[in-house]
Amino acid sequence: MRATVSWQDAPPDRDGLRSVCYDVAYKPDGSQLVTGMGNRVLVYGCQDGALLHSLKAHKDAVYAVSWSFEGSRFASGGADKTIIIWTSEAEGILKYNHNESVQCLAFNPCSMQLASATASDFGLWAPQQKSVQKHKVSSKVLCMGWTKDGQHLALGQYDGCVSVRDRTGGEKVKIQRGAPVWSLAWNPNKRETHDVMAVGCWDGTLSFYQLNGMQVGDDTRLGFDPCSVSYFGGGDYVVVGGTDKTARLCSKEGTVLTTLCERGSWVWCARARPGHNAIAVGSEDGSISTHALTFSTVHGMYKELYAYRDLMTDVIVQQLETDQKVRIRCKDYVKKIAVYKDKLAVQLPDKLVIYQKIESDDPDDMQYRMMTTIEDNLKCNLLVITSHHVILCMEKKLLLYTMEGKKERTWSMDSVIRYIKVNGGPEKGEGVLVGLKDGMCLKIFINNDFPVELVNHGASVRCLDMSAFRKKLAVVDENSAVVVYDVKTKAVLFEGKGANSVAFNSVYEDMFCYAGDGILSIKTADFPVHTQNLDGFAVGFNASKIYCLHNISMQTVVVPHSWSVKNYIKKGDFDGAYAVACLGVTNKDFMNLGLAAHWGMNLEVARKCFIRCRDMKYIDLVAGTEEGLKKGEPAFMFRALSLAYQSKFHEAAKEYAEGGRADKAMEMFTEMRMFDEAKVWAEEYAKTHGGGDISLTDFVNRQAEWAEETSDYESAVNMYVQAKKFEKAVALVGKNNWRDKLVEIMRLLDVKDDAKVIQQCAGHFARWGDSSHAKEAYNKLGDHAGLMTLHVQQNQWDDAFALLKQHPEYADKVHLPYANWLADNDRFDEARVAYRVAGRSEMSTRMLEQLTLNAVLMRRFKDAGYYYWLMSEEAADSLPKDSRALLSDDDEAKLARFHELKDRSEIYYAYDYVFRAMEEPFSSCLPSTLLNIGQFLLSKFATHDEMPMGISLSYVLITIAKHGEALGAYKLARFAYNKLQSLRIPAAWQAEVDLASVVARSRPNVDGDDLLPLCFRCSTTNPLVSVKGDVCINCGGHFVRSFVTFEHLPMVEFHLADDISAKEARRLINEDPPNKASGSGRGGGGDVLDSGGDQRMMFDDGTGDVKLDDAFAQQMVAPNSLIVCDRNMLRNLPPSEVVIRPSGCALVKPRYYRLMDADAPVTVDAAGNMYETDEYELACLEQGRTPFTRKGVNSDAEQDNYAMVPEPETPPASQGKKKPGWGTARAVGTVRGLEFGK
Repeated sequence: MRATVSWQDAPPDRDGLRSVCYDVAYKPDGSQLVTGMGNRVLVYGCQDGALLHSLKAHKDAVYAVSWSFEGSRFASGGADKTIIIWTSEAEGILKYNHNESVQCLAFNPCSMQLASATASDFGLWAPQQKSVQKHKVSSKVLCMGWTKDGQHLALGQYDGCVSVRDRTGGEKVKIQRGAPVWSLAWNPNKRETHDVMAVGCWDGTLSFYQLNGMQVGDDTRLGFDPCSVSYFGGGDYVVVGGTDKTARLCSKEGTVLTTLCERGSWVWCARARPGHNAIAVGSEDGSISTHALTFSTVHGMYKELYAYRDLMTDVIVQQLETDQKVRIRCKDYVKKIAVYKDKLAVQLPDKLVIYQKIESDDPDDMQYRMMTTIEDNLKCNLLVITSHHVILCMEKKLLLYTMEGKKERTWSMDSVIRYIKVNGGPEKGEGVLVGLKDGMCLKIFINNDFPVELVNHGASVRCLDMSAFRKKLAVVDENSAVVVYDVKTKAVLFEGKGANSVAFNSVYEDMFCYAGDGILSIKTADFPVHTQNLDGFAVGFNASKIYCLHNISMQTVVVPHSWSVKNYIKKGDFDGAYAVACLGVTNKDFMNLGLAAHWGMNLEVARKCFIRCRDMKYIDLVAGTEEGLKKGEPAFMFRALSLAYQSKFHEAAKEYAEGGRADKAMEMFTEMRMFDEAKVWAEEYAKTHGGGDISLTDFVNRQAEWAEETSDYESAVNMYVQAKKFEKAVALVGKNNWRDKLVEIMRLLDVKDDAKVIQQCAGHFARWGDSSHAKEAYNKLGDHAGLMTLHVQQNQWDDAFALLKQHPEYADKVHLPYANWLADNDRFDEARVAYRVAGRSEMSTRMLEQLTLNAVLMRRFKDAGYYYWLMSEEAADSLPKDSRALLSDDDEAKLARFHELKDRSEIYYAYDYVFRAMEEPFSSCLPSTLLNIGQFLLSKFATHDEMPMGISLSYVLITIAKHGEALGAYKLARFAYNKLQSLRIPAAWQAEVDLASVVARSRPNVDGDDLLPLCFRCSTTNPLVSVKGDVCINCGGHFVRSFVTFEHLPMVEFHLADDISAKEARRLINEDPPNKASGSGRGGGGDVLDSGGDQRMMFDDGTGDVKLDDAFAQQMVAPNSLIVCDRNMLRNLPPSEVVIRPSGCALVKPRYYRLMDADAPVTVDAAGNMYETDEYELACLEQGRTPFTRKGVNSDAEQDNYAMVPEPETPPASQGKKKPGWGTARAVGTVRGLEFGK
């Protein structure tokens, strides 16, 4: 960089006071400079240094001046202990005093607050204050400065202390230095994340601190005592002046970069001019001067890689193609930069550092590492680097050094070297272009001692470049002339003026650019030069991108080569035009080139251009042209077609006519519905060929098409009918919904020739819902399948089934749509039957599964139980009907699913009562019924691992607890409350449950005797709930509950001997015992309960309790064993006491029970659920249907429906093991933790 003096002044001593410039201050807009000289305040114009005002208001030396942040006022203070506030027109408006000399002043950068300091205190003044707020200090204040936000003020003191105060004067941070702090300044850069303060101490150091007092970096040893520290360049640099009589430029980290100026005595102040690269310097000898700073560009470039200096100490490497950048912090003054491939050379004041790019799989990764350092002060004018060497230029010499600093070779020239550039080449053998002051242009290979002469230009070389194939050399001389030479013949190929730089296109031999005088010129082959406005230097040219260095920034300018492509097209060189176009042109240029190449029949170039434009139409045109030319068709046909593609129809017609094919022109215009032009060319064709009539039908058809395109559909329909194009006519009529017109056309059609069109008519009628005319069309065709489809689409099921009786082969077209329609209309039971008839039982199952899941999610648990039962029936129907059949693995799985679904149906049915009692304000269920249901559910849960989806164990337990406590089942209630406390229950319940649990503990831990169930087999009293399930704890007999009140029924289960089938068992039960006359002794009037429908047990003989002297009673006494009846025992059992519980599956045997109380008749429904007959009949009357199976009470539907399931004649061959699990609806809770009776 360079500093030049803009102006300077040295006022004489006056009034007996020596003129010393202690302080200067710039107006914020940089237009004026104020300073103190002796006892005067001087105001200068910054442009030319003219003295604007000389203000004599102080009585002694002026030590400090300061401008307000908006430039309306400035202040001065000095040895007379007085501070004066001046307007920008140099009029004094306010004065106030301190008790001692004023040492420094500082306006707040965000307000009109002014800080002033003396040897014993500092004051804060603001226009809105009536008095100055003064604060004592421990030592003499030498300097002060505000942070950029104006919230804190730093005071530098003689005792080495830096005191940071807030706006009110309170001390926040104290920093102790070892020497007087003569100057300090805060960084004004608003982009900095922290406030940083530069501190100059008279121990010869420059240091930096954050607002919190933490030091940033180490002290910088200056070698002199700093008298002035100020920021420059918006906070990027620091200017330091001091006792060595110089002003120096440092980086913001404190690195000394260069000396800006030297004065005749100590430099007391140095300040940056706002908005300009200039500083003002005041000295002990009373002189004041301003200096303009010029920053030079230090950079290097290789192809698209550009490296340049930033902030004097950093190097930024930029990839110009992607605009990626990486910063390398050198922490020293960067003097020279060179870059080549993956190497980067940086010259610092005392060393040369070589960096290498880190290899990475990511091509965009731009990380560099330090490779080596040459510890030597290698002074040079120019610097370049190759793969393994560094070349230094020193006037007339080139010095070649290895990366380790060893000098290998020296080239001495006859003249001063003005330009050098590495021109590529193999490693350790790169070539270097050299331009000399005497005009000689050389090429040096670094592994050769002898330079190679290229040309002798005759004038001092300013810039050089070689073409991509090394055949041409471009030279720019000191006369701004640019000359291009043929390297081999030395002939001049081009000359131009007004150039300061030149660059060949790196990918195209015959193209280069040069810049100068604000103009960028581009030369391609032997075509005229193309120019455009551009400031700066052209330093690189790659394809369509020109890299231009303007001032200190590198710009990438994209220049499309459209003009060059046009010149090549005019020349007829389509290959050259395409080569240039590939460098970078618009799609329109590629299209124009493709069309021109096609016209010139250069089809290869045309195809490439159209492919780049992704225009399939023209790609097909090229392919068709190639094919046609191979067949011998004339080229003019394809040129005319190309014109037509470009909408140049009249030019295309002329091309056709010139080739003698006017008929093609006529066809073209006819296809475009330009009938007038077509007629003209038809006449022309008739003249040249003596005829050429076109049939009336063809014309009418074309006119109809034109009428259709112009939306005159009615005319188009009439013309299509006239031309017998019925299909198009019907399509238009259908599009416009003209029903009457379609009926008219349909009746005109002939079945033999126009069957397809009649079919389309029927389709339109069906779409409009016009069933009568659709039937007419289908009947005209005799299309029964179409008629059937019509009935189905119109949901005319009566007509569909009537037609199905006549044509049963269309059954698949009716049953499945009918089933879907039933399902869509919520007629699910009918839909199930329809799906089965259609042979799609899996759809019935899927429908039931979805209904079940929806019922559970919507908490309709009784519906869920019903659907699960229906699903169990579906599962039973899918199993073999022969009980003796061997079961496959799939059948075993289906059988297990049958058991799961049936079990699940009972659980959801019972839980619905609990849920309704909990959720609804009123319940019709008796407390005893709810208690029985809770016991039933707990017994179910005890034998399973998981809770079904949607079922809350908390609801069941709270129901048991409440009603158990109310009915006297205290032990059961206590058990339920204990389990509730271990579960996660609603927060609203918690307090109530806790209280109820405490109350329950105050009651006796027993259940009422009248509540405990009695086993009707062994007469054992059982607990209300058992871990074994709903079985007797003594004999293991299963309890049977009524599915209305869920009370235990007086029934004992027995089993058939292995050799007795169900059919034989029914016969034996109905037989009279061998020792009694027929029709007496066993209680006449009783019916055997088989597996069909709801059966009622009516007793009219008054039979009492079972006697214990028969074989059945004897087996009842034996605990934990099955009661097995042989043929004799079955004959002796009264039919009125036998209940057969159907299984619902042909593979599962029915279950047999003996009714132990003849006064309590029992009814069994189709699902195998048992009821007390009176309760069952009452429930049927209340609901209007059976409670569980939902069958009509006044029909035999349930019996008829269930009668389809046969009972096994013999036991199944293998029943398999019932698999664990709960079917499709899973739950997350487990019930393994239920321990009943504790």
